[in-house]
Amino acid sequence: MANVKANRLANFELLIKEAGSIIELSRRAGYNKPAYLYQVHAQREKANGTTMQIGKRVAQRLEEAMGKPAGWMDQDHSAAAGGRRKTRAAKPAAVAVEAGAAASLGVETVTLAFTGASGMPYGIRLLECLLQAGKTVYLVYSQAAQMVAQQEMDFDLPSSPAEAQKLLCKHFNVAPEQLQVFGKYEWFAPIASGNSVADAMVVCPASMGTVAAIACGTADTLLERAADVCIKEKRPLVLVPREAPFSALHLENLLKLANYGCTVLPPSPGFYTKPQSVEDMVDFVVGRILDQLLIPHNLTPKWGA
Repeated sequence: MANVKANRLANFELLIKEAGSIIELSRRAGYNKPAYLYQVHAQREKANGTTMQIGKRVAQRLEEAMGKPAGWMDQDHSAAAGGRRKTRAAKPAAVAVEAGAAASLGVETVTLAFTGASGMPYGIRLLECLLQAGKTVYLVYSQAAQMVAQQEMDFDLPSSPAEAQKLLCKHFNVAPEQLQVFGKYEWFAPIASGNSVADAMVVCPASMGTVAAIACGTADTLLERAADVCIKEKRPLVLVPREAPFSALHLENLLKLANYGCTVLPPSPGFYTKPQSVEDMVDFVVGRILDQLLIPHNLTPKWGA
């Protein structure tokens, strides 16, 4: 029975990949809300101390929804699935995927949030570099971020998380399990709970409204809740605030978060590297963010090297 449980969980991941997201898989299976599947995916612990599993009835429902033969969920398909995953080859002058500092910190999953502040090129480039480094990214963004992406980059971020995930996975040539996109109120997303929090979180760019909400602990949206969880679980939280000038209120909120252990990293590119383009200046800031996560990179030359 233990092997059947393990096979069902492994095949559950394959079906999520095939459907494109947990939400889409839930929709195909006829679930009005994806809560149960999110809980299984997060391996939520029940009151009796056991973790949530996929029962026979749910397994049959998933098989029917995805056109699989009866009993497919109980079988080992690892050999057949081998080689299907697509990964993006790292560019020579981008992220250096190495064991070492990043491994010692244990940063494998990163929650990345886009908000309505100016600076979307920083966020998109950071997303690209995290994926190149082989990290799993949980992406959330506000409606205002969609407008900023269009204004600054002529990039259309879909309102539907499933559509956004499909678009971005294709754009960056990664598998769906490496990049998961969640909606504003998806409270059963893994990043909404302390027992499944990502290893680190970055809000880039961070609007002053988002900074204020995080500082006050309102947690009215998944983005704010994910940050709140990061703080309470004492995980790295990097804020990239893009505003000028800062008011006393802005500074008070940022100081408050810094005192809670958050890293406040304004997108202030240095010029000692003699940047030749806007892209060089973006890479400087993104490199500093990766430094905070202890993820090796080759975006900018090291001082004194």
